[in-house]
Amino acid sequence: TYIMKRLEEFKEKSEIVGDVRGKGLMIGMEIVENKENKKPAPGKANEIMMRSWKRGVAVITCGVSTIRIVPPLNITRELVDSALEIIEDSVKEIEKEA
Repeated sequence: TYIMKRLEEFKEKSEIVGDVRGKGLMIGMEIVENKENKKPAPGKANEIMMRSWKRGVAVITCGVSTIRIVPPLNITRELVDSALEIIEDSVKEIEKEA
């Protein structure tokens, strides 16, 4: 619930996060070209995945342009916050480059 709430809040500020969905600790963040056309952006999703990985957060893409976030059951709030900051920073960088 905490992660979903935080990602939903981030989605409202982001131009390329089209949707956030999940069940339990398997969460997807769909990356789109822009919110108007909601066209999938697989290149951007892949770049977010790679930038996050290089900073220490292992996420993968799934589907056409979704970032899959699956933290372990015993993750601490501190690690969740650090990981989400890295993912959010990667998204912001891609937005600025567009």
